[in-house]
Parts: sequence; structure tokens; C-alpha cells
Amino acid sequence: MKLKRIYIIFILVSVICPSYFLNTAFAAEKEITDINVVLGKEEISVSAKLTDGLNKDVEEAIKNGIQKDIIYSAILKKKRSAWFDEDVASKEIKYTIKYDVLKKQYTLITRGNGNKEKVTQSYDEIKSAVSRMENTSVSPKKVLELDEEYYVSIKAEIKDTKLLFFLDYFLFFIPFSDINTSWYDSPVFNLEKVNEK
Repeated sequence: MKLKRIYIIFILVSVICPSYFLNTAFAAEKEITDINVVLGKEEISVSAKLTDGLNKDVEEAIKNGIQKDIIYSAILKKKRSAWFDEDVASKEIKYTIKYDVLKKQYTLITRGNGNKEKVTQSYDEIKSAVSRMENTSVSPKKVLELDEEYYVSIKAEIKDTKLLFFLDYFLFFIPFSDINTSWYDSPVFNLEKVNEK
């Protein structure tokens, strides 16, 4: 009986809030581009761009007061011919966007690349900031081995920081997400074939 009630609620929510499901279904259209790996004196850093991540639906939700998390995940991988490629190191950058409807201003909180907080009235400024990873340290350089090949895989996710209370309560087992890209890989590199700062 309890499962039947949950099923009914699920159907009602899918009718009332179809945007949640549609956004998830079309998430694969978004891409990670311009992946650039830089080998510094001590660290390996990466830059990348999320193409059209903050679309009109996301913008409207933010301006209606719904907090959004933009999460970039980057994994440094070592190529292996006989088995799965090896995960060497990983990094996560998380942006949280809050909009104060009364003050008409945005707050951007950045975690993972130094904790920062910025307040502005410009949505374009916020959009520009969260639509890319910029010189993000992924791993110390010392993890690289001579004669081994590496690459960095990156994906992005945009989701509600907090769901509407009835969705959160009844549908906690469903991973709602506005954007959830595939993994995108950088060109293969090694200690001799990589950009240097």
C-alpha cells in the first residue's frame, strides 16, 4: 500500500514538474570543451569549458530563488593497455549560486579551489565564472612516471542545492539533475608532451 502511494506521488510529480525529467533526459546535449592540461613546476592543472550549461531553464530557476550547485569532477588517469585505465588523482570544484530576490543580487560560493564568496548583481558575471574550470590543480606533478601516458577526464553536473520539500521527502531516491554531462577526455600526454607554465 505504501509503495502504491509513492508510485502515485511519482506520477503526479512527473505531470506537475515535467521540467525535472526533461532536463535530465536532454542533459547529454551539453558538452565539456577546450580541455587544456598544463604541467607546472610542481602541479598538474587543467582548464575546461561547459558549453551552454546555464540555459534559460536554469537561469529562470535561479532567479526564482532556487539555489543551484555546479560541480566539476576531474580525474587524472594513466593509460593501461591490458586493463582499465588507472585513476591516479581526482579533484572536485563546486560552485553554489544563491539569488536574493529582495536585494536582487547573486552570491557565488566556490569550494575546492580555495573557498571564496562573491556578491554581484550581474547574472552574466556569475554565468561566466561557473561555466569553466580555470587553471585548477588536479594533482602534484610528482605522480607522473616517465614513459607512461596520462589524460584528464572531466564531467559537470548542475543540480538543485535543495529540492522542493515534497520532492525531497517523497522522492529522495531519484537523482534529479538539470545537467549531467558525459565524461570528456583531454588529449593524451606524458612528461615530455604537455604544456608547461
